[in-house]
Formats: sequence, C-alpha cells, structure tokens
Amino acid sequence: MKKEERHQLIIQLLEKENIQKQEELVKALQERDIAVTQATVSRDIKELKLIKVPATGDGYRYSLPVESDEEMNEKLTKLIKNAFVSLDHMDKFVTLKTLPGNASAIANLIDKRFTKELFAILNDDDNILMITKTTQARERLFQELQKYI
Repeated sequence: MKKEERHQLIIQLLEKENIQKQEELVKALQERDIAVTQATVSRDIKELKLIKVPATGDGYRYSLPVESDEEMNEKLTKLIKNAFVSLDHMDKFVTLKTLPGNASAIANLIDKRFTKELFAILNDDDNILMITKTTQARERLFQELQKYI
C-alpha cells in the first residue's frame, strides 16, 4: 500500500474510532491487512500532524489538526493547479480528473471544504466523482472548483 493510501486510511480510522495510542493504530491497520511497524506509524503521525485531544471518557485520542478555511484553500489551490487534467459536470455530478496519485489528497480537501454541497465523494488514483445534494449545489461547487484552476 502506498503511503498516501495508508494516510487516507489512518484519517478514516481516526474519524470512526477512538484511537489513543500508536499501538492501537498499528493494530487497527494490521487488522485490515496493512503491514506496518510502530516506526512507520510514528512517521505517519508526524507527517499527518496528528494531535491529541480529550477523548470521550478518560484520556486523550489522536485527531487531525483543525485547519482554517484559508489554509485549506491554499492547499487545494496548490494541489489542483499542479495536478489538474479536466473538470466536468452533469445533473448532480461533478468530475475532476487529476494526474495519477493526486485524487485522494484533493478529494479529502474538497470533502472538508464543500461539506454543505456534497452528498458523497468517491475517488480512485486520478479521478474524483462528487455527488451534490441539489443541482444548485452542483453549480456552486463547479463554479468554485473552476476558481482553483
């Protein structure tokens, strides 16, 4: 598994589970047949800039740092400008094609940035499919994404 895919999986795990220790994260990844060591997970934690926040109940759990809208927009602008291939829309759908290996990171930022407009977002290595809640939301999303190009 590529590092970017592992990072995406770690983000998903943190959103769903109350992970308090590196060992718990290693175990959760290994349960999903991802071969990792504690050293690898430690590097991933640093690269993802994970922080500890109070957990429900006792102790602290790992979490993603809170990003400001400005930071998110800067990252999204940089990623899209460097990896953009095409942008299209139809009905409640918007597709964004990227250079290989970039869709996951861009989809993650789009999902955070456009939560109100999106019903769902799917991606593979170089394609992102965004499904909006309404056609008006699709139009807003499409127009906003054009600004990043």
